[in-house]
Amino acid sequence: MSNPSNAPSQASVSASLTQAILHAATRLGLERQPLLDACALHDEQLIDPDARISFAAQQALWLELDRRLQHPEPGLLLGRNLTPGPFSVLSYLLQSSATLGDALTAALRYQRLGGEGGELQVEEQDDTLSLLYRPLYPQHPATRIRVLAMMACWVQTTLPLLDGFRLLEVRFRHPQPDDLAPYDDVFDCPLHFACDDYAIVLPRDLCQLPLIQANPPLQQLLRQHAEALLARLPSASLSARVIGLLGEQLAHGEPDRAELARALALSERTLQRRLADEGCSYQQLLADTRRQLAEQHLRDGRLPATEIAWLLGYSEPSVFFRAFRQWTGLTPGEYRARYGAG
Repeated sequence: MSNPSNAPSQASVSASLTQAILHAATRLGLERQPLLDACALHDEQLIDPDARISFAAQQALWLELDRRLQHPEPGLLLGRNLTPGPFSVLSYLLQSSATLGDALTAALRYQRLGGEGGELQVEEQDDTLSLLYRPLYPQHPATRIRVLAMMACWVQTTLPLLDGFRLLEVRFRHPQPDDLAPYDDVFDCPLHFACDDYAIVLPRDLCQLPLIQANPPLQQLLRQHAEALLARLPSASLSARVIGLLGEQLAHGEPDRAELARALALSERTLQRRLADEGCSYQQLLADTRRQLAEQHLRDGRLPATEIAWLLGYSEPSVFFRAFRQWTGLTPGEYRARYGAG
């Protein structure tokens, strides 16, 4: 499962993530202003946590950090000092998820809110689950420090949220370094280098375990905000923007295609034509969004199926039950019994 990547020349990243990187650097003894100067950024650009800056500017920041930090692997050092709070809505959304599986689903859906410097994918095989990251410009000199920082931060953030959290292996694109101690300190598992992808491999059954900071009411509010931010990203494909707007509309009842088209400054006919150009349709995106949200609610186990039907904009629960069976081959009750958190 993956999200469409943005064109490299237009890629942007979250101002809040850039702010978090700068905070980590100052904790490690670096001065903030020279770092800002090196990537031609100003503090005013980073005040709004929902603002965006160019991916190229952040790449320049990573290069400057790589030059200034005296450490065998600066990315791992930075990752261990990145705090999740300044990441704004995306970080809080992941931490308040009911289970690790729910957090990963949200990470896939909203990954562009953090940045467009690569693509996150999840692959399931037998008893393992792999988080794959495919960066833009994999040979760029800033890629190694950037991706290592993100991998280390994810592990350090997830570890206290999940009892029994452990890694099976970690894979890296770059060759094996002489000093493996920084890697062992962060990952504590078998390490593989010169691989095709960056990847963190977990036991698949961890996905069903509850997160310690699960907060369903807060998560619902954050999800609505994340959907609105996703829809507003100017570089998003039309289908991605439609999905974001559908998420907003479903929180208030049956989606209105005409209203959605107006929000995109399109006629309904143009909306349908442009979606067809991207290989999809409004009805398909609506069904996919409903299915994803339905499965999430059923795994959470907190809402009865009839209430889930109302939340997804169905006029009658029976219509939802029939649709869900067509999607999964299971009734909502059977799905909850098989995959529910409790």
